[in-house]
Amino acid sequence: MLLRFFVGYLFCVGLVASLSAAEAPELASVLTTRYAPYANWQSVVDVDALAQRSESRYWHTAEEIALQRGDSDLPLAGLHIALDPGHIGGQWAAAEGRQFRIAENDFYVREGELALVVAQLARAKLVALGANVTLVREAAVRVNPKSPVDYLELAAEQISLPKEPSLSALWAYGGALRARAVHLSIVKGDLMERARLVNREIQPDALISLHINAAAWPTENESASEASESAKFRLVGTNNVHALIFGCLSDGELQTGNQLEQLAVKLTNGSGPTERLLGGALATALAEATELPAARYRRNNAILLSSQQPYLFARNLLLLRMAECPTVLLEPYISNSVGAYGRLQSALANRAADRALAEDDILLQYADAVVAGVRACYGQE
Repeated sequence: MLLRFFVGYLFCVGLVASLSAAEAPELASVLTTRYAPYANWQSVVDVDALAQRSESRYWHTAEEIALQRGDSDLPLAGLHIALDPGHIGGQWAAAEGRQFRIAENDFYVREGELALVVAQLARAKLVALGANVTLVREAAVRVNPKSPVDYLELAAEQISLPKEPSLSALWAYGGALRARAVHLSIVKGDLMERARLVNREIQPDALISLHINAAAWPTENESASEASESAKFRLVGTNNVHALIFGCLSDGELQTGNQLEQLAVKLTNGSGPTERLLGGALATALAEATELPAARYRRNNAILLSSQQPYLFARNLLLLRMAECPTVLLEPYISNSVGAYGRLQSALANRAADRALAEDDILLQYADAVVAGVRACYGQE
């Protein structure tokens, strides 16, 4: 009873620290199997020093949340979850490279807008189950308060000056400078601001970043679906699902001071095990809902954590690294695939006409799987 009261007090004031520091052998094991499996981490990471490091945290584990839940409470009472609709959409979709359509009369597929719809659907369902849910963004607008203009100086440092004194070369330089400044604002800058909001203002128990995957467009020599033979872009046959949690740093990334420091934070604040549990629950829910195969990585930029869970990979992406709470990034479906594109068009058409959603609505299916995964990790029956 005394222990329960003490943990409950810490929960209420939001000052929960890691309950037990990881031992050096445990840290070495997870570095080898998850966080730097293809890198020489031994040359840059001192596991003995890390084992002595104490890290506070603002988030709470499923067990801590359950301790505060009464028998009559809703299944997700006490949980604060943040949903991050990936990318932006709207006027920025083209610059993000997250916009396409096969035929001129099709609806544009904009990942940022689709992810926002999924987040809104999932929020309503999670709130009904008792969770407190915060969306990192509520519209197709930048989270980053800095505009592309604010990045012009940095962009100029990264773009080479014209090699010849011609109007065409100057015009090309101006275009490249503009494109780089826009990219810095809406991609890296926006992700950094999302991480800052999560860590400093929202401070949820977990963060789920919602995306929809896409494949490289096939070349002229690759086969295309009959339905898109005459289209500018041709759909691919592959359709799959996977989820990502933080890990798999390369040797080069371990040489970067800020990445090495963030690795230390994630290793010592206890987020790793919860990430794996939540990631596994979400991956399983998506696999069951979609009945799609698992994605595969053919390079060393990600690692499959267990053959028993073929849908969950560790990868070093900025948001996964910078968000201090347990964070999972979801990549279901291949938006430019034969299997997903028609369903996305149907979902967009029904919403544009304000019609009732179909039972197999792809965005509703996605949202339901997110809810099922969260409930499997944090809920009580």
